[in-house]
Amino acid sequence: MVLLIVLSACGSQLPESAGEPLRFAVDRLPEAYVGEPYQGALVAAGGVRPYTYELKGELPPGLRFEGGRLLGVPKKKGRFRFAVTLRDAALNVREANYELLVGDPPPPRLRMLLPESPTSAPFIWVVREEGRRSLGFQARFSLKGLRPDLKTLQISNKAVAVFRWVEKDEALDIDLAWLAPVSNEEVLRLTLVPLRELRPRVTYSARFYGPSGELFAASSAVTLKREGEGRYRYPDLLALAREWKKKATKAAPLGQDLNGDGVVDEKDLQRLREDYAWAIAPSAAGEGSSQAR
Repeated sequence: MVLLIVLSACGSQLPESAGEPLRFAVDRLPEAYVGEPYQGALVAAGGVRPYTYELKGELPPGLRFEGGRLLGVPKKKGRFRFAVTLRDAALNVREANYELLVGDPPPPRLRMLLPESPTSAPFIWVVREEGRRSLGFQARFSLKGLRPDLKTLQISNKAVAVFRWVEKDEALDIDLAWLAPVSNEEVLRLTLVPLRELRPRVTYSARFYGPSGELFAASSAVTLKREGEGRYRYPDLLALAREWKKKATKAAPLGQDLNGDGVVDEKDLQRLREDYAWAIAPSAAGEGSSQAR
């Protein structure tokens, strides 16, 4: 989604100043996303300062126009058209017609550190989550020709996770919940063992959840092919992360104190892992995948 600007000259009421002609100095503003703070400046140049601005038309709900700047948090997707009139102290005038497209924010991405040349030796695979802030993800990593040494798995101390190796699919399933929303954070380190000499390649499919636990819109089109049933599901993992290391009181009992010892800790996480439902809710539709970058 981009903000397109079409400039149209308008007759000046007085001759231009001796310097540069009055004009809009930008022809594109930053992208706008629903629910994310936005700021875009309609930069003016030339003419005689100070400048004044007048906007006519429709702005996305949640945005306001102040002194040549668009500010706020868009609340609605769509296409919004408006015009801006620019005047300077010498009464020169220019106009610009705008079309602002507001869409869903793209989800985060997983970036992986892998050997760049063929190898038959074990190596450490590093995964980072980058981009927008999130509260966690559900992912399936395809490790064709590789075997994970799960004893070496190190999950970030800022997260809790449930994981399993699916031998027949050569796939590693990981559901992860951050203890608090993060961005640009290392997720894990794991030793991978090549079954033969090869250039390691890992692909993944993932569903990402925003800072409030909401599913990113683009992630709703991703289906993870998983099997198995159990008592606990991903929302339970998110709830456990919210209560991590907390102690129960009579006034504030803990819903994720699964073993009843008064604190949410590694013992509760292990119990959740042992009775975890890997199946994705039937309402999920579509498929998507991303390749390591």
